Amino acid sequence: RDEAELGRRFPLMSPEPFPTFDEHGEEVSQGLGSFSAVYEHGCGHLDSSTCLTDLLAACRRDGIDVRFNTRVEKFTTSSDGARCTGVQLADSSTISTPYVVNAAGPWFNKLNESVGISLSTTALPTRIQVGHKWIPDDFCSLPFVADGWGPSGIYFMPRAANNQLVFGSVAHRFESEIVDPDNYNTALDPDVKQDYLNCLFHRLPTLPRDGEIVGFSSMYTVNQDDVHPMIGETTLGGLWACNGFSGHGFKLAPAVGSLVAQQISGKTLSTWETDVPTDFMGPYREVLSLKAKTHFA
Repeated sequence: RDEAELGRRFPLMSPEPFPTFDEHGEEVSQGLGSFSAVYEHGCGHLDSSTCLTDLLAACRRDGIDVRFNTRVEKFTTSSDGARCTGVQLADSSTISTPYVVNAAGPWFNKLNESVGISLSTTALPTRIQVGHKWIPDDFCSLPFVADGWGPSGIYFMPRAANNQLVFGSVAHRFESEIVDPDNYNTALDPDVKQDYLNCLFHRLPTLPRDGEIVGFSSMYTVNQDDVHPMIGETTLGGLWACNGFSGHGFKLAPAVGSLVAQQISGKTLSTWETDVPTDFMGPYREVLSLKAKTHFA
């Protein structure tokens, strides 16, 4: 898409690149060339909370024991230490099973360390900050935007049902704070909020400035080496790694579920299966070669 078409389709958005300045406050040419953008028609937003509610209902329908507020302290192993036999919970009780999938997100490494497991890439809990702002009806028709035109990195998407704009950033400077998953600030930092707003108002110059900005912080588990997940059986038999999604675990979940099921069962179905090679994202793979390493992969 070119600048003229952006103006016709989304007149609320400015096509100007986010500026950069030198130490004297003079704007610096970024050499970006002609404006360009990619627009994917029909690409929607899925409500993850509603989806997980449906998944929970399906699990319970099929007799699966789903537990909340149940902390796993460590993995248990066979007497010879060759195989994972289950998990030990915080209350010292155990659950025995022939297969364990470590999809513990920010606590992934701690659990692996309980049985001496290390992988070829490293996924670390990374603090991510998100803001919310009320918007007029005119702004509710905006598309989901990831702004790579200049160094802004802002992303935003409207939630039309409650006139809310959700915004954050895909820029590395906002996605590099490694935290302790049991002890970190869950609020939106004032300086980050201001930086986000500068980027947001640049791209949406007529967006009203008034109204309260609220926000929060949570975590991605970001693969520091190639931002791709590590999926597969570890050197401890029966223990599967399934982590390091760098913020994309939800959208990848159907394919990942298929991949893990194929690996564990050794079977494939005729429908709803991924054909990604089972070792492509293996936990001991060589680091994937990428043209650009971004969390918005």
